[in-house]
Amino acid sequence: MGTLEKLNQESKYQIELYKSQISSQQEQIQQQEAKCKSLRQQLEQTRAELEKLKQEFNRSIEDKVTKHKFELEILEDFSRKIGYTFSYEELFHSMLEHLNELVPCDVRGGIITQDKNCNIYLESNRSLSKNLIAEIREKLVNGLTKINGWNLSQDSISLHQIDHKKVISKEDEITEIGSHFLVPIIADPEEKKQIIGLLFIGDEKKECFSEDSIRLLYAIADRASISVQQLRVLLAAESSRLENEKIRANLEKERALNNLKLRFVRTISHEYRTPLTVISLASDLLEKQKNRLSEAQKLKCWQRIHSAIQHMFNLVEDVLLLDSVEAGEMELNQEQIDLVSFCKELVEDFQLLATRNQTIEFNYSGINVEVYADPKLLQQIVSNLLSNALKYSPEQSKIIFQLTFTETGVTFCIQDEGIGIPVEDIPRLFEPFHRADNVGNAPGTGLGLAIVKKSVELQRGEINVESQLGIGSTFTVKLPLKKVERD
Repeated sequence: MGTLEKLNQESKYQIELYKSQISSQQEQIQQQEAKCKSLRQQLEQTRAELEKLKQEFNRSIEDKVTKHKFELEILEDFSRKIGYTFSYEELFHSMLEHLNELVPCDVRGGIITQDKNCNIYLESNRSLSKNLIAEIREKLVNGLTKINGWNLSQDSISLHQIDHKKVISKEDEITEIGSHFLVPIIADPEEKKQIIGLLFIGDEKKECFSEDSIRLLYAIADRASISVQQLRVLLAAESSRLENEKIRANLEKERALNNLKLRFVRTISHEYRTPLTVISLASDLLEKQKNRLSEAQKLKCWQRIHSAIQHMFNLVEDVLLLDSVEAGEMELNQEQIDLVSFCKELVEDFQLLATRNQTIEFNYSGINVEVYADPKLLQQIVSNLLSNALKYSPEQSKIIFQLTFTETGVTFCIQDEGIGIPVEDIPRLFEPFHRADNVGNAPGTGLGLAIVKKSVELQRGEINVESQLGIGSTFTVKLPLKKVERD
């Protein structure tokens, strides 16, 4: 019995021990479950944080990509625009405009050298004080001279201040710069790496510019460097082209002048030969046959000599008049003229010279008012046109001279029934010494119409011609009524 109780006690003890162990294990399990729960919560929290970080990272990447894309688009647009610039001023205007989009700042500008000149460009959000402009100018000039070791004279430096964005009072103008940055503009980057300019940004705030701002500033400067090099090549090519065109124009002008001189010599020689022959024959006749000639015959010889001399004198006068007008030495002496009386007198004089039963019919329409004109030039115009009409018209033909007054001017219209002018000769009709191919042996120098055109243009008028071969020609001259103001 004692043994059984002892066994029962041991069993109870074992049972209690097992219970204690089981209870301890349950507590450990509960603790482990609590830890697992805590770890699960931490894991969820960590996952949430990671998801948040992932989203923030993605947003950051998207923002950077968007920003970088925006920067690239602006830089591409900038490169495209400055690729079509044909001057340093256009280049800087475009560059500063895009610079303000990429790197917002209060002041932006730069300095660029061109040949022996130096140009400074400034743009600002508000107006700049004179002292600040001088300070920025000094920074740019000193920066460029120190880098290249140049000695720029003040006369070679020009400041171009682009209008500021807002017009404000003087109290709100920018007076000082808290932070600024300069980057170089390089020409021939693959060869000499010569710095020909500087790009400048400045702001009133201190430490205003980030690394991204500086990076973008360098990017714009790099593109500006390429554009400057392209612009230099373009300007050099354009300068060479203009120089070649100038040389060609001078050669053409010299060739035309030589041709004009040749025509002049030929025309003058031809026109002088006939009167000189007349003078020579008449003088020989007077010298060798004076005792055999009657007084009437002697008078006729003297009249021929006088007529030949007058012809030569008129030729010289025409040449001198044309030269004076073309050289700009001809003075315009305007006065009030009764045109109807003026034209009637000329018509009467030329009617007396008409030797082939030709008639000149003069008419006028409109209100006869006195006009301002140069009588000498006016006489050259009407006389040459009437003379040509008589010269190139057949016997018993009619020349119609119509004078028309309008509110703003007066029109002279002289119409003949002559040989007409070939179409190919009309464009050159008013050139000195030019004569149409169909004039034959008709006397003339080719100066008359050239003098007419110059006389018309000197009075701010215009002349036109219409012609048909074998039917006749019509010359129309329009002159203003009012007095021409001298240049």
